[in-house]
Amino acid sequence: MQHTHQDAVDALARARRSYLQDWHPILAAVEVAPGEWVMTGDLGRKYGVIRLLEIAGERGYRAVTWAERSEDRQLIGYFRTLRAAAGATHRQWLSGMSPIGFAPDPWSVAR
Repeated sequence: MQHTHQDAVDALARARRSYLQDWHPILAAVEVAPGEWVMTGDLGRKYGVIRLLEIAGERGYRAVTWAERSEDRQLIGYFRTLRAAAGATHRQWLSGMSPIGFAPDPWSVAR
Protein backbone atom coordinates (compact mmCIF):
# COMPACT_ATOMS: atom_id res chain seq x y z
CA MET A 1 0.00 0.00 0.00
CA GLN A 2 1.40 3.39 -0.97
CA HIS A 3 0.20 6.81 0.03
CA THR A 4 0.90 10.20 -1.38
CA HIS A 5 2.16 13.22 0.50
CA GLN A 6 -1.33 14.69 0.19
CA ASP A 7 -2.77 11.64 2.01
CA ALA A 8 -0.57 12.50 4.99
CA VAL A 9 -1.57 16.17 4.87
CA ASP A 10 -5.25 15.22 4.73
CA ALA A 11 -4.89 12.77 7.63
CA LEU A 12 -3.22 15.44 9.76
CA ALA A 13 -6.02 17.90 8.96
CA ARG A 14 -8.63 15.30 9.98
CA ALA A 15 -6.76 14.58 13.22
CA ARG A 16 -6.50 18.27 14.10
CA ARG A 17 -10.23 18.74 13.54
CA SER A 18 -11.12 15.84 15.80
CA TYR A 19 -8.93 14.66 18.65
CA LEU A 20 -6.07 17.15 18.83
CA GLN A 21 -8.41 19.98 19.80
CA ASP A 22 -9.99 17.99 22.61
CA TRP A 23 -7.04 15.96 23.90
CA HIS A 24 -4.26 17.24 26.15
CA PRO A 25 -1.51 15.28 27.92
CA ILE A 26 -3.16 16.08 31.25
CA LEU A 27 -5.63 13.33 30.33
CA ALA A 28 -2.76 10.85 30.64
CA ALA A 29 -2.15 11.93 34.26
CA VAL A 30 -3.52 9.35 36.70
CA GLU A 31 -3.77 10.56 40.29
CA VAL A 32 -2.33 7.78 42.45
CA ALA A 33 -2.37 9.73 45.71
CA PRO A 34 -3.46 13.24 46.68
CA GLY A 35 -1.04 15.59 44.89
CA GLU A 36 0.75 12.84 42.94
CA TRP A 37 0.10 11.87 39.32
CA VAL A 38 1.68 9.18 37.16
CA MET A 39 1.71 9.84 33.44
CA THR A 40 0.50 6.70 31.71
CA GLY A 41 0.72 5.86 28.03
CA ASP A 42 -0.68 3.11 25.88
CA LEU A 43 -1.05 -0.29 27.54
CA GLY A 44 -0.59 1.31 30.95
CA ARG A 45 3.11 2.08 30.51
CA LYS A 46 4.27 4.75 32.96
CA TYR A 47 6.48 7.54 31.65
CA GLY A 48 6.48 10.32 34.22
CA VAL A 49 5.61 11.40 37.75
CA ILE A 50 4.23 14.79 38.75
CA ARG A 51 4.01 15.94 42.36
CA LEU A 52 2.36 18.96 43.91
CA LEU A 53 4.77 20.72 46.25
CA GLU A 54 5.30 23.96 48.11
CA ILE A 55 8.57 25.89 48.05
CA ALA A 56 8.98 29.15 49.97
CA GLY A 57 5.23 29.50 50.32
CA GLU A 58 4.51 28.98 46.61
CA ARG A 59 2.73 25.91 45.30
CA GLY A 60 3.77 24.27 42.07
CA TYR A 61 4.49 20.96 40.39
CA ARG A 62 7.68 18.95 39.95
CA ALA A 63 7.86 16.61 36.97
CA VAL A 64 10.32 13.72 36.58
CA THR A 65 10.70 10.81 34.21
CA TRP A 66 9.34 7.43 35.31
CA ALA A 67 11.62 4.83 36.85
CA GLU A 68 10.79 2.17 39.40
CA ARG A 69 13.32 3.60 41.86
CA SER A 70 13.02 7.29 42.72
CA GLU A 71 16.79 7.84 42.46
CA ASP A 72 16.74 6.63 38.83
CA ARG A 73 14.29 9.35 37.74
CA GLN A 74 15.43 12.45 35.86
CA LEU A 75 14.13 15.95 36.52
CA ILE A 76 12.00 17.43 33.74
CA GLY A 77 11.25 20.67 35.54
CA TYR A 78 9.15 22.74 37.92
CA PHE A 79 5.85 24.23 36.79
CA ARG A 80 3.12 26.49 38.13
CA THR A 81 0.25 24.45 36.68
CA LEU A 82 -0.52 20.76 36.39
CA ARG A 83 -1.39 21.35 32.73
CA ALA A 84 2.10 22.72 32.00
CA ALA A 85 3.77 19.90 33.95
CA ALA A 86 1.76 17.26 32.07
CA GLY A 87 2.56 18.88 28.71
CA ALA A 88 6.30 19.01 29.42
CA THR A 89 6.35 15.43 30.70
CA HIS A 90 4.52 14.24 27.60
CA ARG A 91 6.90 16.15 25.29
CA GLN A 92 9.87 14.58 27.10
CA TRP A 93 8.38 11.12 26.56
CA LEU A 94 7.65 11.80 22.89
CA SER A 95 11.14 13.16 22.29
CA GLY A 96 12.54 9.73 23.07
CA MET A 97 10.38 8.12 20.39
CA SER A 98 10.82 10.30 17.33
CA PRO A 99 13.60 11.96 15.38
CA ILE A 100 14.49 15.50 16.46
CA GLY A 101 12.25 18.03 14.77
CA PHE A 102 9.86 15.34 13.54
CA ALA A 103 6.60 17.09 14.38
CA PRO A 104 5.42 20.41 15.78
CA ASP A 105 4.30 20.46 19.39
CA PRO A 106 0.52 21.01 19.45
CA TRP A 107 0.54 21.77 23.22
CA SER A 108 3.13 24.55 23.16
CA VAL A 109 0.45 27.18 22.61
CA ALA A 110 -1.57 28.01 25.70
CA ARG A 111 -5.25 27.19 25.34
